[in-house]
Amino acid sequence: MRVDDAMPRPLIIQLARVGDLVQSMPAMTALSAHGRATSMDLLCPAALASIGSCIPVVERVLPWEVERWRLWGDRWESAPKDTLRDIETYLQKAALKPYGVAYNLNQHNASMLAASLFGRRVVGPGDSGPLATALPPWADYLRGVVRDRARNRVHLADVFCGLCGVMPSGTAPRLSLPPMDVPDDLASVGEGEGLWIAVVVGAGDVVRRVPPAVWCEWIKAFLAASSSGHIVLVGSRGERELGRAIQDDLSPLCLGRVWDTTGRTTLIQTAAILSRCHWVLGSDTGPLHMGTAVGARAMGFYFARARVHETGPYGEGHWVWQAQLPAGQDVQGESRMESMGVEHINRWPIAESVRLILEGRCGDAPGWTLWESALDRWGACYLHNGVASMDAAREEVWRRLHRPRHEAHEYV
Repeated sequence: MRVDDAMPRPLIIQLARVGDLVQSMPAMTALSAHGRATSMDLLCPAALASIGSCIPVVERVLPWEVERWRLWGDRWESAPKDTLRDIETYLQKAALKPYGVAYNLNQHNASMLAASLFGRRVVGPGDSGPLATALPPWADYLRGVVRDRARNRVHLADVFCGLCGVMPSGTAPRLSLPPMDVPDDLASVGEGEGLWIAVVVGAGDVVRRVPPAVWCEWIKAFLAASSSGHIVLVGSRGERELGRAIQDDLSPLCLGRVWDTTGRTTLIQTAAILSRCHWVLGSDTGPLHMGTAVGARAMGFYFARARVHETGPYGEGHWVWQAQLPAGQDVQGESRMESMGVEHINRWPIAESVRLILEGRCGDAPGWTLWESALDRWGACYLHNGVASMDAAREEVWRRLHRPRHEAHEYV
């Protein structure tokens, strides 16, 4: 890889998982829409480079070697000189040169260290140097939300916009996928009549996994209600057993309408499979967000610290079922669901969610509230019974924290 020293493009640093990368797209789009950059380069984990290269405003992807940089990040505070020497040797061999500005979207040591090395100026965490303890306003706000589990209404994707010093653009960006082959027996996915529903069988965070037995019941209910419907199971290589467990209790008639892709596709092929589906269902997990970025409508089941207002599917017309704690365990009139693990859920909204997909309407289910996604001038918002929640609070956060970075035009 070689980065021209005179190149005007800024660098975006996103070193987290695929869901965070997809939810960084609104910030990249906003930087372009607000005239901060016509295009940009992206530093992301090597395993996600194929997805990063499909972001329309990204010109070049720099694959990040996760373990190497994690080690350097961990060593930085205790042995900065030795660490810096090792990094400089690596950069010289790789012929990497600094950018005029690096937008850092992560708060851990490795990303702040990378930002200080790759950018002559850093926007976001690390803007005062990799050893500084102070965080910029939006990063400090996000840390407070995570620490206190506060009643936040600003979506993570819009916080990324704030970190970059821009307002959300009001659009939900899409990935631009290149033509690609998939396994021969999956080539017919998406063809023919009927709805194609992608079911994400697992989640990166184990506590957010919908149990296989629940997915099995959901699939039975959907296929019984839709004579022409199809199910596509989506998951990583490590989730193949979950895919098998879901199918164990399905009848041969049901199995004839189920395509199992778990562990059989690369990440970019998974995105292609999702693009052929009308809907993607799952918990708060990367493939659910990736599905919205390739044109599928999303329906999420959120529990175990997943909160619709922070990480719900980004865009318009998506749905989230939010688990609630039993009556009497709410705070200030709103259920505290961050401790709502799967073991506390007695009933899943199976019939209601099937009806919502097939009929386009539904109300809350016992133990769950239903939210619909929308976009406004402050970014993503979620409507309950057609009404947005705490718009004034979202506006107040933006007015208090937003610091437009007018000087960024120097690097366009």
